[in-house]
Amino acid sequence: MTEVSVAPDSILERPARGRIVGVDLARGLALVGMAATHMLAVQDETTGHLTTVGWLAAGRASSLFALLAGVSLALVTGGEEPRHGPDRTRSSLAIAVRAVLIGGVGLWLAGTGSPVAVILAYYAVLFVLSLPFLGLRTPTLAVLAGCWAVLSPVISHLWRQRLDGGPNDQVTFGSILDDPLAAFRELMVLGYYPALTWMTYLLAGLAIGRLDLRATGTAIRLLGLGVFLAVTAWGAAALLLAGGMADRLLPPEAVADGFGWWDLVSTEGFGTTPTEAWGWLVLAAPHTGTPLDLIGTTGSAMAVLGLCLLIVRLPWLRLLTHPVSAAGSMTLTLYTVHVFALAQPWGEWDSLGYYLTHVFVALTFATLWLLALPKGPMEWLVHQISSAVARLFVPVRPELPSRAEGG
Repeated sequence: MTEVSVAPDSILERPARGRIVGVDLARGLALVGMAATHMLAVQDETTGHLTTVGWLAAGRASSLFALLAGVSLALVTGGEEPRHGPDRTRSSLAIAVRAVLIGGVGLWLAGTGSPVAVILAYYAVLFVLSLPFLGLRTPTLAVLAGCWAVLSPVISHLWRQRLDGGPNDQVTFGSILDDPLAAFRELMVLGYYPALTWMTYLLAGLAIGRLDLRATGTAIRLLGLGVFLAVTAWGAAALLLAGGMADRLLPPEAVADGFGWWDLVSTEGFGTTPTEAWGWLVLAAPHTGTPLDLIGTTGSAMAVLGLCLLIVRLPWLRLLTHPVSAAGSMTLTLYTVHVFALAQPWGEWDSLGYYLTHVFVALTFATLWLLALPKGPMEWLVHQISSAVARLFVPVRPELPSRAEGG
């Protein structure tokens, strides 16, 4: 659509074609939120319960980041009209090359000694896993995302029951060379962002990216449905655990010594749940990878995206939030610098002052950079390499002139 419809988009300013600023704003918020979970206390040292930062960002910032990856993949492969034929092949190849490049950065960062659980290698795996789904439309993708949220934790549970131990160290170039199979298992089911269950976010993002994200009605529906899913998932877990189901479903040691239902919904996991009892799958705590966790965090991500799409339709709010949107347009660059900086002895990485310094530098750099160039430095480099490789193997054929043009 190129014109502003009378309703409901006449209520707010409809964004121009090109980049969808609301998506950039949401991605910028995800970056700021992930940095907060890296640098500020997520759990209370005494009780183990989530802090305010934990409630707001733990599991939610990273899931928003992943869902927006799916949105971006949908946008670069046709948006509302998925590409097919040579165009889809070329786009898929470019995405695969991009996955290799981003994964390489992630493996390098994981080897720097940074205290951060680096997401980029998992991100790259998700890119590759998404390739078969790029030609699908929203209804099919939405159903797949829902089924994936319910079934993938069960498959993960069964798979991990056959494996020895839990999460290992981060996957690096060295660990891949030493034991490729162990690295594969870590990326797929054992790690902090296990690709098997996190495909839920990619599929949901692809479904959303096939919608008209410039329509106010789409933003309102995303906000409303997202809030509903988030509240329902957390509420369902709380009711199940508070209603006596914890004693029936979980091992005795999990609910012994006063460790009750509130502890089970207000703490953070490490990507998965224990496998000795199926009852662990009723949790909805962040980074547990259960059906209710996946549904709830998908909902919160949808709500944030819907709200951001609405915010940027108001000119004064769009201007006010521009630094965050600018940061959201170059998250690969800023995330890489942020994680690398935390590996250096440059400051007290768990202090509020150092966190605010990271945020200030990121927003300022992004705002100034975009005054001169349209892409962040790493984004530009990844785009140039992936596009060149894709065009090399699947050339763009020039359109033949029509007879009316003198052909």
